Amino acid sequence: MVCLLSCILFVSMVTGCTPDSGLPTGRETQEPDSGFVLYGTYDYDSIDTAVLVKKNVEEMTLTFLNVALGRRYTLGYDGTTGFYDRYGQVISIGQISEGDIIDIRFVKAKRHLTAATLSSTAWVKTSSDQYVFDSTKREVTIGADVYKLSDSLFCYSGKEELLYQELNSVDVLTFHGMDSTVLSVNVEKGHGYLRLSGQEYFVGGWIEIGTKFIQKITDDMLLTVPEGTYNIALSGSGMTVDRTVTIKRGLETVLDLSDVVPETPKEGLVLFSLTPAEATLFIDGEKTDTSSAVSLTYGLHQLMATCDGYLTLTRYLSVGEENAGISITMEKEPEETTADGQSSDTQNSGTQNSETQNTDTQNTGQTDDTVTSTSYYKVYINAPAGAECYVDGNYVGIIPCSFRRVEGSHVVTLSLSGYNTRSYTISVENGIGDMSFSFTDLEPRNP
Repeated sequence: MVCLLSCILFVSMVTGCTPDSGLPTGRETQEPDSGFVLYGTYDYDSIDTAVLVKKNVEEMTLTFLNVALGRRYTLGYDGTTGFYDRYGQVISIGQISEGDIIDIRFVKAKRHLTAATLSSTAWVKTSSDQYVFDSTKREVTIGADVYKLSDSLFCYSGKEELLYQELNSVDVLTFHGMDSTVLSVNVEKGHGYLRLSGQEYFVGGWIEIGTKFIQKITDDMLLTVPEGTYNIALSGSGMTVDRTVTIKRGLETVLDLSDVVPETPKEGLVLFSLTPAEATLFIDGEKTDTSSAVSLTYGLHQLMATCDGYLTLTRYLSVGEENAGISITMEKEPEETTADGQSSDTQNSGTQNSETQNTDTQNTGQTDDTVTSTSYYKVYINAPAGAECYVDGNYVGIIPCSFRRVEGSHVVTLSLSGYNTRSYTISVENGIGDMSFSFTDLEPRNP
């Protein structure tokens, strides 16, 4: 009888279970360290639901972020560690990634992970390009839903951790969250930068990248473009040039146009039909008489039609023929729209149609009773000193510098020879006074 009782007690001590409960209670952390401990998936004294922020396969460690406290900690794993999907099925370490929200069990004193399960209470919105960040409210709208951004939000791109202000509206993102809060963001498709060189003959003209990006060409510009390969059309001085460019994530690509030989500008006659007839048409920002055919150089032109009681209409026209006729029909303002309200729409131009981004159709500033026509509020960029600053692709100056305060979301791009180019999305509110921003130093570029 004594021998049998001793055997029962020995088995209880080895399994870590009490004879009366039959449930795992975790290995006692006070037992002597023999130098070798074989853990099972039921050996633990701590649990957490955390974001995986770093996976080091070589060192067999995982670093987690406790969202509630904003603290990070690293746990080791080995062949005894169990990895499971949200349904409890066994998976490999390769099937979990940075940004995943994971339910974990571990032995705290030994920093040993015994089990990691993709959380069944977490949600994932995969490969979304329909989102809008509001840094003022610290919110993001994904489709029709609005979510709060966690104070400990983790953003990840490739092998690099980012600030969420470094995310760009052209990125394709995957969001991970719980309830109504986003806990992590993964960049599935990021952005790079396009710089023009030798573009003198095209200044004042237009650059069209793919089918969704059109911007006026200036003397010095650095454009933020989604990574990928694009057909690019540049027009100006009556010339149109097509090029193919590959944009890589986080890198600058230079498009050299110095080999372009000026040609005699070609022109086409365009006859416009406006509805209503009293509408005013602006072509490339200049008021135009449409009572007769208008002579336009070959290439892309911006059209904007305005009329009291109608929505302002903006579109792009590509001229490539000697004669063409364009019909423009405006829509009446909705009844709830105020007398001074305006709306902008991009419609089929009849010859070539493109969606717009970073166009010149925005207001150029905010005014109130305290601001005169010759003064306006500014946004100051104070750091990193010495870097070139571009706002929405256009050169502003060498930091410290400033630009006119215009309400809305703006992309600030920082560039310095020998350093990695960075861009940040800032929100500028309608208000009185100047604003200031400072950004971290740029990182040296690897050879």
